[in-house]
Amino acid sequence: MRGRRPLGRRAVFFWVATLVCVAMVPAMPPELRWVAWATAGIGFFWAVLLSLEDLLGPGEPPAFRFPPVVPEMPFPPPPPPGGPRD
Repeated sequence: MRGRRPLGRRAVFFWVATLVCVAMVPAMPPELRWVAWATAGIGFFWAVLLSLEDLLGPGEPPAFRFPPVVPEMPFPPPPPPGGPRD
């Protein structure tokens, strides 16, 4: 049984941004209401796409089979302060 898959932060951000833009439409001057509608439309577009990606994509990312490779330091750390000089 699969549990509910939550929406990612990006999708939630665009849903909230879309709602804010739609809420701002009545407060906008009539000649600038197209700006609020345009930004709401763009936000809605991305909210839908990102929601579909979250809901239809694979669940958890696969775990790495190998540990990450940590590169060696190219030179040793400096000596502590007050130590002998070369």
